[in-house]
Amino acid sequence: MAGKFGNALSPSTASPERKVFNNLPGLYPTEDWVAYYWSVSEDGKLEERRAVVQLPLGFSKVCPEIEVGQNGCILHVRRWGFGCYPSLLEEMGFDFTPLLTYNRSLFPDDEHEIMHLAFKITHFELPGFFIIASDEHPFLLFDPEGTLKGSYTRWYTYLGALAYIVSGGKVGCGFIKLEKEMRRLYREAILILKEAMEEAK
Repeated sequence: MAGKFGNALSPSTASPERKVFNNLPGLYPTEDWVAYYWSVSEDGKLEERRAVVQLPLGFSKVCPEIEVGQNGCILHVRRWGFGCYPSLLEEMGFDFTPLLTYNRSLFPDDEHEIMHLAFKITHFELPGFFIIASDEHPFLLFDPEGTLKGSYTRWYTYLGALAYIVSGGKVGCGFIKLEKEMRRLYREAILILKEAMEEAK
């Protein structure tokens, strides 16, 4: 996942067969969270998905229960996956010391390495050609008890993903406002783009 954090529209490299995700497996006790989300395939089909992500043991205690539409512990959703707030690790008292390599050829000091580790621990690439997150297709994250602790609805809509795919990446717009306020036009635009994809086959 290195190099992906700054590129929101990078494709995911996660294997479709993989079901459990942890960027630093075996290095700290974990708890299993479940992400439910939607992605759009290369040929424009909606795909409902589920994945288990392993966050540090105790992470659920610093994340309050929320309703759909509230971010909760989710910082953002991206085409490649999602990230939780790294600051929650500090709030729960996570100890980075056993994970530090003290490799000064990679990190100028401990603070930079801790920042790198915090993102590795809380950000996950997930299977899917183009992951979306909107009111119609929310990204949902449940803690080990099945309580909703994270949601995201302000990323790309289905229409936004289709427009990106059809244009070869030239159209980068989520169409969130169109989905909310002009449903009929939104639906018509989806049909037009799906027809264009069929014709291009």
